[in-house]
Amino acid sequence: MERDDEMLGSKWPPFWKIRIDEELEVELPLVDIGDGFYIYSFDMTGESKWNRHAAKALSKKLAAYSFDGFVTVQTKSSGLCQELARDMDCYLELRKSRKPFMQEPKHVTVKSITTHGEQELWVGREKYERFRGKKLCFVDDVVSTGGTVDAALMMAQEIGFEISVIACVLTEGEKRSNYRGIPLVSLGHIPLPGKISDSE
Repeated sequence: MERDDEMLGSKWPPFWKIRIDEELEVELPLVDIGDGFYIYSFDMTGESKWNRHAAKALSKKLAAYSFDGFVTVQTKSSGLCQELARDMDCYLELRKSRKPFMQEPKHVTVKSITTHGEQELWVGREKYERFRGKKLCFVDDVVSTGGTVDAALMMAQEIGFEISVIACVLTEGEKRSNYRGIPLVSLGHIPLPGKISDSE
């Protein structure tokens, strides 16, 4: 796995260009997410065009893999998962808080690079029951440290389904083609600036 540490000695540009497919190029702004820690922000919420193009490109890459459905974590990758699963009856979405209507809910804790502190993921039996014993594709916008993927794997164990492939638009910091032995498909890669000193 390649890291971008060697780039930290240079000045980070205010925007980083990515290409989702042959038709769509997007500029990602350099953003301080707290305590001087910087990332190139890729926020797919509300971006219908981004989600359509990304889903179409990922679907082509996923054609080589066998799975029964999709699972994702709200909210940033929800639109992408909706597009990927448009020909299916449903997909499994893990929510970030417990809701009163959830029946016999399962939950795990998660900490990702864009999350301050720990968050919990929740899902009720009325949603997860139909996915027990299935092979699912985990969908994410960006895979960076792997914290969100780890939480999804924990939830898979709790509920009783298998994550057989991971699909994301971008990898960040480390270029990956697999995660913990699970195949990972992506459309591109972005660096992780991290802490930036005044001299950079």
